[in-house]
Amino acid sequence: MAETTQVRNWRKLAAIGIGCILVASALVGLGSFIGSKVGAADDPDITGVWNRYPPYPDTFSTEPEPEELQVVEPPLKEPYLTEWRNMRQRRQDADAAGRPLPTPSSLCQPEGMPSIMGAHYAMEFLQTPGQVTVLAEFLTQTRRIYLNQPLPNPDDIEPTYNGYAVGKWEGDTLVVTTYGVKEDVRYEDIPHSAKMKIVERWHLIAPDILQNDITIEDPQYLARPYSFNFKYKREKPDYKIAEFVCENEKNIIEKDGSLGVKTE
Repeated sequence: MAETTQVRNWRKLAAIGIGCILVASALVGLGSFIGSKVGAADDPDITGVWNRYPPYPDTFSTEPEPEELQVVEPPLKEPYLTEWRNMRQRRQDADAAGRPLPTPSSLCQPEGMPSIMGAHYAMEFLQTPGQVTVLAEFLTQTRRIYLNQPLPNPDDIEPTYNGYAVGKWEGDTLVVTTYGVKEDVRYEDIPHSAKMKIVERWHLIAPDILQNDITIEDPQYLARPYSFNFKYKREKPDYKIAEFVCENEKNIIEKDGSLGVKTE
């Protein structure tokens, strides 16, 4: 049966409509792509290798750490605050006796959040579309921050050392929210729950000085939010971080809990 004029007209109109939809979709996609490129170009440049600022004293130095590098006492609820203070004292006494207590680092374990950002060794920041990547020299650790993406339900996040992080630029400040840090991963022996929330605000306070303002919320353990900051200095462009693989199989934990070394 031959098509009537009316049917042919409807087919043409349908084809034109589909074509318009496809063109509009392509333009929207192109606009989003261009918008993301423009936004990325406008973001502060934090790419490069960074070290803590002021720097840590040499490993075998007897000089105290600068105040900026010292741990801020956490506002823990009791009995956790007393337990934490006791552990800090135990560590100091053990260090003074030459029998330091083990730490995740001495046991070749990843530092986890927020310890990784403490940068006892250098870190490299990479800015790519949709992501900021932190490459830590120590243990060749990697942390990924997904930009402009919704945060999954914290209950659905599989606990890991560094947790799951999303970020967005608010003007000149990168705001990063992290959930899902394993409960046995402790920053400076501070306990936390599976619900711990870490918010970071990265911002340049000078051309090559970056400040990371950190706030931890965890009502189960903290009486109020715990805030402190890390500062970093950008190294020269030719500075390269090295591979750091922990292959030390000689460390052991003695009966008194101190860190020992195999002699056989």
